Amino acid sequence: MIQNQRTLEDYAERNRYALSDAASIPLYYQLFRLLERFTSERHLHPGDRFPSEEAIAGAFHVSRPTANRATRELLERGWLRRERGRGTFVAQGSYVELALFSDELSLSSQFQDGMRLTSRTVYCRKRSASEDVADALGISSSGPVVELRRLRSIDERPILVSDTYLSEERFSDFEPEDFVNGSLFETLWTRYSVSVSHCDRWLQAFEVLSQDVADLLQVPLLAPILLVRGLAYAANDEAVACITAFVREGISFQARARSHAEKAVRTARTFIQTVEQDEGRSN
Repeated sequence: MIQNQRTLEDYAERNRYALSDAASIPLYYQLFRLLERFTSERHLHPGDRFPSEEAIAGAFHVSRPTANRATRELLERGWLRRERGRGTFVAQGSYVELALFSDELSLSSQFQDGMRLTSRTVYCRKRSASEDVADALGISSSGPVVELRRLRSIDERPILVSDTYLSEERFSDFEPEDFVNGSLFETLWTRYSVSVSHCDRWLQAFEVLSQDVADLLQVPLLAPILLVRGLAYAANDEAVACITAFVREGISFQARARSHAEKAVRTARTFIQTVEQDEGRSN
């Protein structure tokens, strides 16, 4: 336990992390975020014993009740698991790393072997498209779309909510029960002969603004998340699916940078710039 306390103290001192009573964010929540970062940065691994509340209080100079509340927050969000009579441990699957740029079109195909990934359809319905979605899919403003919401979980821990929008005119009979191997892209190919050739993605630091999404991810409203937006294209560069994913903490994305001589010429574009470029191409 002493070693854990020293590790926490060294971590806080090395990174010059401090808690503030004057901040608008409650002290226990500041501590929770620091402990969450301490764990996600691999200072502790799944199965490792988590420091005691006494060690946490000593390392960050807070009261035991504050350390207790921060630890309970980690337990409630799936970072930790508690075993009666044994103690508190870092949970399996509390940290997941995916590739930001890879040959894998689907995010779900990148999860490590051994992780029990499940997908649940929350709803599949037809509605009028928002302006952004209509522009992205190249359909008329407020045109009809199929809206599909799915919840992905690892070992029963919710990790992301994905909203997918398809043109209702092209995919009018789409049913989530007809998923092929649980894959949207494989379903589009098998059922509609639409082959997705590439997918552009954008990541943005965000917070949960929808109570429905917060409930599905089991996080408080305004909790920090990653917002991932994507456009999937067929071989003829036609946008066939517009995707928005809300990713909770514990998921990180890595990318490998290459020297100028090795990489193809690439221009950074925002989601809106991509939509505008595709509109110009179709005119």
